[in-house]
Amino acid sequence: MKISYCSALALLSAALIATSAQAQTLTNTGASYEQCLDAAAGNNIKMTTCTVNEANRILKILEGKYEKMANSEQFKSWNQGAGMFNGNFKELYSSWLQYRDKYCSLYGYSMSPDVEQGNIVQLTGAECILELTKRQNKDMDVILQNISKY
Repeated sequence: MKISYCSALALLSAALIATSAQAQTLTNTGASYEQCLDAAAGNNIKMTTCTVNEANRILKILEGKYEKMANSEQFKSWNQGAGMFNGNFKELYSSWLQYRDKYCSLYGYSMSPDVEQGNIVQLTGAECILELTKRQNKDMDVILQNISKY
């Protein structure tokens, strides 16, 4: 049985929301991503929880970088004003999050378009979200390094 793109997106979104509460619990324990994966012992649902937790941790770091850039003098005119929730930085961040989530939903679905495959769609989608969040974090480091040169 095949599921539609919208169904896959809904499943991934539901899984990420459901595991978000579990991820918060893991965050409070201070367990590293690797320790969390080891403790998951190959259980896809637990590994998804670990992956969402790590993606959320990196996302908080990334948000801090966006905010730093949004409030810097170097980007004030580009941002059409100051602040993370104004101008181009708000649009850039929102657009990036939408792209990441939609792309990773498609990516997860492409790995297992058959519902019978279980929760591998959620794990694959979460791994994609983690990787794209890491990549965006590194990209923002490059921009921050560029502005520190001046």
